[in-house]
Amino acid sequence: MGEWMGKPVAEFWYGIQPQGDGIIRFREIYVDPYAVGDIWLVRGSQRDLVVDTGSGIVPPRPIIEAVSGKSVCAVALNCYYDHAGGWHSFAERACHSLEAPALIDPREESSLVSDYLTEATLSALPRPGYSTADYRMVGAEPTRLLEDGDVIDLGSRSLEVLHMPGRSAGGIALWEARTGSLFTSDMLYDGDHGLAWPPDDPQAYIASLRRMRDLPVVSVYPGHYGRFDGARMTALIDEQVAQLNGAS
Repeated sequence: MGEWMGKPVAEFWYGIQPQGDGIIRFREIYVDPYAVGDIWLVRGSQRDLVVDTGSGIVPPRPIIEAVSGKSVCAVALNCYYDHAGGWHSFAERACHSLEAPALIDPREESSLVSDYLTEATLSALPRPGYSTADYRMVGAEPTRLLEDGDVIDLGSRSLEVLHMPGRSAGGIALWEARTGSLFTSDMLYDGDHGLAWPPDDPQAYIASLRRMRDLPVVSVYPGHYGRFDGARMTALIDEQVAQLNGAS
């Protein structure tokens, strides 16, 4: 690993962690996990699915397609830079119809990045001379628009789209009933800071959390900080609903 202006330059940007059930976690290991989201690869018999795509500081597509070896579709569960920053690099791109405008033209999201992605949140650089001040999220047209109840078929497995508004109007989760796997992105994660920011629509968010709570979840694959189980999900939801109701 080289060095640039006192900070090391990474030779490899992504950590890869198999999770079982044909799911692999990709993590940008030199970025504070508060400032960048987890990427999940779901392996199917006919094709693979990428759930969220990280910041895109280093495009995730080459390493994910090398691991996959199959056709890959990338789903953005929301329009935020830390989950959809690498979305544009994939040939097949899916999102909820309400998130599409922000993903096509992410200038507003790019203007907010400096609140989270700073030099202090990087422990290494992706290349010599890199500065987070130069970061811009790249827009792209979706190749598929998703709605509540849609099914993403991977051959040997399928995932149901759940519209989960509250954090953002078009936020979604993905549910695989066969394995009890729920992919939640920013809708729910197990951080030590509670609610990362007030939801856009607190009552819609509470309804979305309660919808998740009713599912027979075995494992949650969230937007930050790694996997947790269904019992922890229930506890987190109860805590967040109480916190939101107390603020109203």
